[in-house]
This record gives sequence, structure tokens and C-alpha cells, in this order.
Amino acid sequence: MSPSDWRPPPDQVTGPDQLPPGALDELALMDGERVARCWRLAHGYLVLTNLRCAALARRAELLAPPHWRIDSSYFFYALDHPRVLADRFLELREVGDGGGAASRLLVPNARTVSSEIDAAIPAGRAEWGRRRERAAADRAGRVARAATDGPGVVREVIREVIKVRCRYCGNLMDEGAETCPYCGAPQR
Repeated sequence: MSPSDWRPPPDQVTGPDQLPPGALDELALMDGERVARCWRLAHGYLVLTNLRCAALARRAELLAPPHWRIDSSYFFYALDHPRVLADRFLELREVGDGGGAASRLLVPNARTVSSEIDAAIPAGRAEWGRRRERAAADRAGRVARAATDGPGVVREVIREVIKVRCRYCGNLMDEGAETCPYCGAPQR
């Protein structure tokens, strides 16, 4: 099945195995990140993982096959509690002094989607906290190992590179090059 033949499943709530080809790849899941739930949107999906909430949209460009893009991504460490607007829209907003970025998404059963995201936020924030602690411990370990290893030998090599223009295409290239890396013309 080609990406242009793909049609969304008829139900509103779907699993990650029902996402179309390329959509999950665009999400680029991090280490330990798992997809918990997906909801269909007008032009894509709202994907809930254990670390974030992301809106994927299918984009079509002139003379190019359709492809998937992340419209917005909200990590749980900075996500405010979702709001339901007019019983149809879900508003996701980052926590911050200036209000942060916000998205309004037309979702099926906005109250249900809001409550599921709201329930996932505490666990997601706890996971982000554990990740920060592990990163801090790793940094402290590297600093301690560097201090116990003693002074190392640092060697710095500085080299001057002179660039000249190709006589054929006009692009800049290294002075000593025998052929232009852009057009392949001989320089000698």
C-alpha cells in the first residue's frame, strides 16, 4: 500500500499498530518512550506516549508525495493540564511565565481525551525527573573520573585553509584541490 492510498481507520481511538506508514517514524521515539494511545484528528493523530503528547499531521505538497510532520509536541515536564473548549476542542498549553506555546485540537470526545492526558501527566513528570537524575549522576561520574585520571596531554592543531573560486562554476573550494568538488572540473 502506498502512502497516498492510505485511509484512516473508521474508529476514533486507535493503537500505534494502526498508525499509517511513516507517521510513527516521524515521531522519533526516544529511549524508553512507548506509545500509550492515539486519537484521530481531522488531518492526522494525537499521540500520547509515556513522555509527551504530540499532534501528527499529514502534509501534502505540490509535486511531492504526502508525508507526516509533527505539528506540535508537548513534553510532560512542561505541559499544563489540558482544557476542554466548547465540548469539542482540546487545548494543550506549556507551563511558563509567558503562557508558553498552545494548540487547540478538534478531537472526538474531548473530555475523555483530556482526562486520559491528565492522568498520564504525573507519571510522565516522574519519568522526566528520573531521567534528569540519571543524567546528573552520569555527569558527576564523568567529572570524578576526569579528576582522578590526572592531567592529560592536550594537543591542539591549528591549520589554515585557503579557499579559491573554481574557474568553471565559481564555488569556493580548497586551494590545493585537483578537481572542483561541485562540478568536477580540473583545476590545474
